[in-house]
Amino acid sequence: MSQLKLFPDELSSDLPPHDLPPYKVRESKRAKHVSIKISVEGEVEIVVPPRFDSARLPEILERRRSWILKTRSRLLTDRENTVDSWQAEKPEKIVFRWRSPQIEEAVTKRDRALLETWTVQYVRSPGSRITCIPDDTHHHLTVTGNTDHLSACQRVLCKWLAHRAQKEIAPWLRQLGFDLDLPCHRISVRGQKTRWASCSSQKNISLNYKLLFLPQPLVHYVLVHELCHTVHMNHSKAFWALVEQKQPDYSWRDQALKKAWRYVPRWVEAR
Repeated sequence: MSQLKLFPDELSSDLPPHDLPPYKVRESKRAKHVSIKISVEGEVEIVVPPRFDSARLPEILERRRSWILKTRSRLLTDRENTVDSWQAEKPEKIVFRWRSPQIEEAVTKRDRALLETWTVQYVRSPGSRITCIPDDTHHHLTVTGNTDHLSACQRVLCKWLAHRAQKEIAPWLRQLGFDLDLPCHRISVRGQKTRWASCSSQKNISLNYKLLFLPQPLVHYVLVHELCHTVHMNHSKAFWALVEQKQPDYSWRDQALKKAWRYVPRWVEAR
């Protein structure tokens, strides 16, 4: 499976040795080699292929130690320096940028109309069940139930995000596939921690509902990138040549995507 990561791999060797942060090891049938992923929350995940010799892991971690520490520190520092609204745990407003052509986080008055803004109201009611009731006409969400349960509120909102992305982003991907003559098969929506999207060898594409928070040029690039993986399941020269053919200005978008996690509110990751 080819993936477009939220946090691309980097190499560095200029930090002194220190104890590594806690990490999880996950085996993936699709993995061809060991990969290290770090989320915006600082969580470290080691993905290994089947039948991987775990005795090799300490050597690999030692070799990547500097990168792990430096990347995790940078992500945590950037997270703390973001605005309070990004760090809100229970949002009263949800703003989507997927229709906006504006890359900068500060949106001009002219482009503000292209933002999709939803207000959120929390109504405490008896019982432990929490529901999210959308009012599509007024772009309003009502979350009812035990609204004091923070993580449960976040989970129900994320389920709504998946529904919204399936309704808005999935049809865009389907149409773009026809326009570019790069049709895909099944389209699914999930809340991946470390990748914006992925494409399987069966040409099934999985989208991250966090794409709703990204500006239109970056979402468009992610969709083109994954559609090109329906032809090349790697990042070979042939793959990038196809990306350039389908989107000649892809280079700046690819660079901007490396910091696009900044658009995603913290509560989405805090589940």
